[in-house]
Amino acid sequence: MNTFRPIIVIAAAALIMSSCSTIKEKYLVITGKHGKELSATPVETAEKKADTETTREIPPVAPSGNTKKDASKKSSEKNKGGKNQSEKQPGTHKQHKIKPIGNAIDGQWNVAEVGTSKIELEEEVPYITFDTASGSIYVFNGCNYLNGTYTLSDSNKISFGKVLSTMKYCADVPFDSEINAVVSDGTTLDAELKRIGQDSYLYLRSDRGHTVMTLRRHNMEFLNGNWLVTSIDGKAIDDEEANVFFDIHELKIHGNTGCNFFNGDIYIDPNRSNAIDFSKMGVTRMACPKTAQETAMLVALESTASAIAGRHESTVLLLDKNGKELMTLRRIPRSGE
Repeated sequence: MNTFRPIIVIAAAALIMSSCSTIKEKYLVITGKHGKELSATPVETAEKKADTETTREIPPVAPSGNTKKDASKKSSEKNKGGKNQSEKQPGTHKQHKIKPIGNAIDGQWNVAEVGTSKIELEEEVPYITFDTASGSIYVFNGCNYLNGTYTLSDSNKISFGKVLSTMKYCADVPFDSEINAVVSDGTTLDAELKRIGQDSYLYLRSDRGHTVMTLRRHNMEFLNGNWLVTSIDGKAIDDEEANVFFDIHELKIHGNTGCNFFNGDIYIDPNRSNAIDFSKMGVTRMACPKTAQETAMLVALESTASAIAGRHESTVLLLDKNGKELMTLRRIPRSGE
């Protein structure tokens, strides 16, 4: 019997140590202030007790650290590539910023189309003049003259008001009533301005997007000023006295052939792009050795049908009706430039 006693003691000790460890791990220890142990309940007992108690909703705990940073990180993980999913949703379109027309509307515009009428006249061409300084309009409808007021918003909506008209009767003008309808009191339209070549077009549209009037005007003001003649019919000219001066506002031309002075009228055809014609040319009669140059220059001016800017801003080409180059001009800088 004594032989087996030590073995039994050792086994019992091992069992007690193991049981203590096991019991400690399965106890729920509740501590109070300063770490003082208040109670120790076996886990199994606590779990059974919890099953019999009413479950309470536990309020969410705010995440630790930078809340905005965590939210941003979660959003980034949700939207792969860091892109906002709302940008990919159908029906979301990037809106184009509208460029206000503003004072670019100022001045006279010829009526090219109105309603169902396309207007191609060389005389008595109907027009609308916008005076941005006073907010007034002056209209010629092909028969009567009208005046009134207009407003133009930053979103390019134009409204007309206080319109008065003369009362002349014109049986041969089919489009005057259509023009009157566009500029009548209370009318509001969408305006769009486009530049094509040397011409500008102003489109007036209804709220349904239908173009009710197309206005057109030339942009030949780039010709204004003094120009040196550098070639005629492809032949280079080296003569500081050969020059041309254009006054587009007054529709006048004058200059020097290198021998004599000349002057005349300018006509800009409202139905042709880049159109310019010279007529009623008068020339002094002083004799000089540059007769051939003078003749070539005057013939070129009388044959001119259009003018376009050259490869450089300081050059201009005069062309005939077939587009053949007649004369090349180079701008003469004004004093102080």
